[in-house]
Amino acid sequence: MAAAPPAAPPSPDAGAPTENGRQRSFYLFALLFLGIVVVVLAILAIGVITGAGERQFELAITPSAGAIGPGERLDVEIRITALREGLPFFEHDLPVTLRAEDVPVGIYVTFNPVTGIPDPQFTSRMLVAHAGAPPGAYSFTVRATGTDGRTLAIPFRLQVTGPASNATAAR
Repeated sequence: MAAAPPAAPPSPDAGAPTENGRQRSFYLFALLFLGIVVVVLAILAIGVITGAGERQFELAITPSAGAIGPGERLDVEIRITALREGLPFFEHDLPVTLRAEDVPVGIYVTFNPVTGIPDPQFTSRMLVAHAGAPPGAYSFTVRATGTDGRTLAIPFRLQVTGPASNATAAR
């Protein structure tokens, strides 16, 4: 039986990539990197476009009406809630400022705090105080204005009662 001829020795470059293979790997990596950059930029553009509109929020007053008499005050809760839209990391929480409009003479209205960021909710206290208004039914508007110009308004009804009667006997 004849011996098999010896196998050819492996070439020293058989396991090493060729120069052409290295270039191909570089171009594939560059294309993958560019693809990732394009996708990230597209996501950012969509977020900017959808988040660039006016901020949406809700305004609530609890209670929505009240009654006070001479020397009395009324404490009312004001809640402003941001309505989420678009991608969450593109939300811009903008400050909202409260004010009372068309307040009748003899009624004093303050807010504490006046401005806040609804993230997701901003709560303020509205203090309504009697400052000499005659008895009767009144209303004024509570307006919330965002720094983006968006406003919401809710009427507040107020009943002013007459002076306390002096029916108690002196001691």
